[in-house]
Formats: sequence, C-alpha cells, structure tokens
Amino acid sequence: MVNGQLSTEFEPAERASLDEVRRQSAKLLGDPMMRSVADSSKAYISVLNSDRQIVFANRAMVEAFGQDLDQAIGSRPGELIGCRRAVAAEGGCGTTKFCSTCGSAIAIRASRTVGSNEEECRILRETGDPIDLRVTAAPMTVDGEQFTLFTAVDIGDAKRRRTLERIFFHDVMNTATGVQGLSSMVRVVDGGEREEILGLLEMASNHLIDEIQAQRELLAAETNDLAVRIEPVNSNRLLNEIARVYEAHDVGIGKSVELNGASHSVLFLSDPTLLGRVVGNLVKNALEATASGETVTLKCEQADGRISFSVHNQAVIPAEAQLQIFQRSFTTKGEGRGLGTYGSRLITERYLDGNIAFESSEGSGTTFTVEYPFVTSNDAG
Repeated sequence: MVNGQLSTEFEPAERASLDEVRRQSAKLLGDPMMRSVADSSKAYISVLNSDRQIVFANRAMVEAFGQDLDQAIGSRPGELIGCRRAVAAEGGCGTTKFCSTCGSAIAIRASRTVGSNEEECRILRETGDPIDLRVTAAPMTVDGEQFTLFTAVDIGDAKRRRTLERIFFHDVMNTATGVQGLSSMVRVVDGGEREEILGLLEMASNHLIDEIQAQRELLAAETNDLAVRIEPVNSNRLLNEIARVYEAHDVGIGKSVELNGASHSVLFLSDPTLLGRVVGNLVKNALEATASGETVTLKCEQADGRISFSVHNQAVIPAEAQLQIFQRSFTTKGEGRGLGTYGSRLITERYLDGNIAFESSEGSGTTFTVEYPFVTSNDAG
C-alpha cells in the first residue's frame, strides 16, 4: 500500500501502488473480447481491484467524465465521476461518513460478501450537474485474482420525470379534493358560516395555484429555463409575507411563524419570487417538523457584502438524514415527496449565486441558512 494508514469513516482508504494497478490493468486488457464488448455498451462499465481502484473502464465511462483510460487507472469511481465528497476527502472515494449512504459504495461493499448487488445513488459533483445512477456491483475472478465488475446507468431524466409526476399529482389531488369538499359545503350553509367557508375556499384555491407554479418552476430550474427577474426586495417585508402565508397553510395549523426581533430590515436586489420560493420551502419543511404549539423563527442578517436568511425550528434532524439533505433522491416524507431542500439548493446555487447550509443538534434545534451577495441599486448602477 502506498498511502499508509489514512483515516476513514466507511471503507478502507489504502490503495495499491500504481505499478500494481498497471499490472492488473494489463491482465484485463489482454482479453480483447472483454474490451470490445464493454466498449460497445452505453452503460458506464469498470473493473475495480480489491482496493476499489479502477483497473479497466470502458469508452462510455471515461469519455463521459472527460478522461482517458490511462488517467482513470488507479482512481476510484467517485473520483473519476467527480464526486465532491471524494475530492474533498483525504482518503478519497468511499472513506467519508457520507459514503455510508451512497448507493455506489454500498453496492461495492455488498458485492464482496453477498454477491451481485444493485443500488441507486445521486452523486453531487465538484463541477457540473449532479448525476443520478443505477449501479450494479458483482464479484468476478480473472486468473485466480478477485475483482469487482462495476456498472452504472444514468437514470437522471427518467427519475426526475417520475418524481415530478408523483409530487405534482399527490399535491394537486390533495388540494383539489379540499376545494371540492369546501365547494360542496357552500351549497348547504348560509350566513357567517358561509363566509368562513368561502374564505377557506379562496385559500385552498390559492394553494392549488401555488402548488402548480412550484412544480413548473422546479422543472424549469432543472432544464436551465428558469428566468431570473431582479428587482428591489425589502428583507423583513419578504419574511413577514412568508410568515403570514405559511401560518395560514395547512402545515401551519396550531403553530406560529415569527420574525426574530434582531432581524435586519434592508433593501437589496434579487428575484423576490425565487427568493420567496427558497425561504418558503424551508419554512414549510420546518413547520412539518414542528409540534403543535411550537414556533418557527425567521431572521435576516446583512454583513460583509452578504445577506443571509435563516429558518429555525426546535426539532432535530436524525443523523442519517443529515447526511442526505439536499439530495433529490432522498426524502423522509414517503415515495416521491420532499423536494423542498433540493429545490431550495438548486435555485439558490444555480440562479441566485448563493449557498445554503444547515445545523441541527440536540438543545439547539435545526437552522437552515441561505446566503446571497448583498447587491443594491448603487452596486447595480
């Protein structure tokens, strides 16, 4: 091994020497039939040694990630793909705490003990868009030496389409059912009760329109078709409007949304619709995790050329869930649910030039923070 005892939080970090990897690669490349078959496939195919290093990769895999076979040899799958966790970790792919929830790392580990294993994973890349993969890892033996056959298929488009459809139909059907029920009640009541139901009907109708608009924005964001419209925004006015909207939302029943007294009231330039969608998503998620009688707190701070918005609630996110926050494929709300944090990150990073982070611990609760450049009309001029 060439790296010594590197630290790891999942799989071993040590690697075989480059000479050893090249020897293994030459053994596999000596079979022209295998290379021909692998190169004819559109799937990403590679062969890993016992240290999870690539000793062979087909044309589709090396070309998809901007390298050639000589460059790929000796790296691990996440490093070739450009996983931001792998790039940042001293031990590389498979050695971070996040790797314990990665489908690729799980499949490779399982292939050594239970045989062929298939998983799905979403890899957040250092450069370029995230990638959704269906991966298969299977043991293979060549001249008595053990390897892992690792195959990955990009399922991003199909998965995005299925997820959006599930969310759209779920949310719209729930709201439409409420509208239908309230409409029926209007026919049989009168007086003050009728006025109350009409108010609820208007609220439900607005909610239905908002759900449709949210899904349309998310689809446009993922296809790079979302328009950004910059105009003046008052920070506390925006937060107060969001608080009123979500206290009246069904997730806010019996709960409070309040503005922190120390919140900065400042005027800056941004897209109020997209910014409202980001913070609104975080408020909605916070309310879903908040018990009846508790409060979600909003705050704005401005300093050092940046403006930040924070959303705090008293609940704590489970440790395993914390590792997967912001991933499109992860949700704690059931199949096809829970794109709030993913959508907030997508809009924040791709369209508003900002970043998003969170902290969650016993005693302090959970705080999500989004931060953006503080731009005023003087700066823009």
